[in-house]
Amino acid sequence: MKYQDQNKFRLSKTHVRVYLKPEYHPALKGTSLSHPDIIRKSRELFSKRSGNAKGLPKICSENSEDAQTWRHFNPLLHMSYQERIDWLMTFLKESVKREVKRQDLVGTCQKVKLMFWRGKKAKPIYSPPANLGCPEGNTEVDITILTEKAIIFIEAKYRSEIDTYTTHCPNRDQIIRNIDVGTYYAWNRGLDFYFILLTSSNCNKSRRLLSHYVSNPQEIINRLPHRTDIPRKIDQITKNLGMITWNKLSKIKVLAHETRLLKSH
Repeated sequence: MKYQDQNKFRLSKTHVRVYLKPEYHPALKGTSLSHPDIIRKSRELFSKRSGNAKGLPKICSENSEDAQTWRHFNPLLHMSYQERIDWLMTFLKESVKREVKRQDLVGTCQKVKLMFWRGKKAKPIYSPPANLGCPEGNTEVDITILTEKAIIFIEAKYRSEIDTYTTHCPNRDQIIRNIDVGTYYAWNRGLDFYFILLTSSNCNKSRRLLSHYVSNPQEIINRLPHRTDIPRKIDQITKNLGMITWNKLSKIKVLAHETRLLKSH
C-alpha cells in the first residue's frame, strides 16, 4: 500500500508532496471534480523551477489552499436554496460576529450563487479603480458568494499569511486590495460588500492585521486616498469585515441545522 501511495505523488524541490492527479489528493478525493471552476484551476501547472513537480497542477500540492477551499465549499453547490441561505447566514454570523438579516441578503429571486477563483481571468472580472495610481492587474478572489443584495469575498489562507504588499504597490496588502476592488465592484452595482478572511488559527499575523483594520477604520481611509467614497461608508465597511478559522468553518453546516431546528419550534 505504501508503494502504491508513492506512485501517486512526486516530491517538489522543497520536499512537498504534489499528487499526480486531483483525485489522488486527500482533500479532493470524493469531491465533484467535473465542475468548470475546479477544471479551470487544475490547468494551472507548476513550472520547471519546482523540480519533479514540473507540469503537475498546483492544486495537487499537499499545502494547496485551493484544494482545501474546494473541499470545504464545494458541498454548497449541491445544497438546496434553503440550506444554502441558512448556511450563509450562519457563516456570516460567526465571521462578522453579529446577526445578518435574511432580507439584507436576498429578496424575491432567492439567489445565492457560489463562484470559485473568479475575477482575474474568469468572469466576473474584479478590476481596480481606474484612479488607483499604480499598474495593478485584476484580482482573483478565492470564493465569491453573490446574492441579490450583497457580494461576499472570501480570502482563504491555509498554512500561510496574508500578502503584505502587491507587485507594484508596496503599501497595499491583500486585505486593503480586496476592500478596494470589492467595494468598487459592489457599490457600482448597488450591492453591499463583505470581506471574510478564512485562516488557520495559528496565522497570527493575518488575524492581527484584520483586527487592526476593524479597530482602526481611519487606517483603511488612509490607505485608499484615491477613494473619496470610502470615508462616507467606512462604518459599513468595518461592520462587514470578518474572520473565521478552518476548524470553525467545518462546523457551520451543523450550526445552521441546529439554528433551523430551534426556529421551527
